[in-house]
Amino acid sequence: MALTEAEPVALTEEPDGGRSLRIALIAVIAVAALALGCAAGYLVGHRGEATPGISSVDAGFAWDMSVHHQQAVTMAGYTRDHTTDGVIKTLAYDIETSQFNQVGQMQGWLDSWGLPPQNPNTPMSWMSGMTGMNMQMGSDGLMPGMATQAQVSKLETLTGKPLEVLFLQLMLRHHQGGLPMAQWAATHAQEAYVRNAAQKMVTGQSAEILLMEQLLRERGASPLPPPS
Repeated sequence: MALTEAEPVALTEEPDGGRSLRIALIAVIAVAALALGCAAGYLVGHRGEATPGISSVDAGFAWDMSVHHQQAVTMAGYTRDHTTDGVIKTLAYDIETSQFNQVGQMQGWLDSWGLPPQNPNTPMSWMSGMTGMNMQMGSDGLMPGMATQAQVSKLETLTGKPLEVLFLQLMLRHHQGGLPMAQWAATHAQEAYVRNAAQKMVTGQSAEILLMEQLLRERGASPLPPPS
């Protein structure tokens, strides 16, 4: 089946439509993605093939990436509503809507597989075979690349250039932490539609990383140290 793909980041400002319209559109997208995810799981299950289990890469990816994405949606949503810069506003809107859509999609998979919406296992344990990067929960209890609550709270006090810079720094690092998760799922997930969706995340977020690095340079700022 065809999965929803994040739209390329445009460099033009999205026309004003009001926050209420945006929220309504996001809700429609999420419901549609949920339905598509459920349909995919249903079709797979009824071919007689075993659906992903509780210890599968597919389920671990859906659980952990949903949590990872939800923070990005929060940061992007605030920035979209409080920046006056057209490029930043469009980037934040694209991240907010695409990742909200993907959360609905992944939660739809979990529901169709008969699994709970939240991870009952140790987060990141589905990536135990990965080498070259410490893909474990940090001492702060967060997955790689995620901002601390203090950082999110600070972001939500800012406007103007300080908001733009911190948003780009936090979101760039957020993408850098989430990218290996998507890459692992794109290679090791059981289901082709999960691998396909993960690869589309890799492609979309890699492009956004390059854009955010450029936008930081234009503002005379530097990225935060990448997740180790």
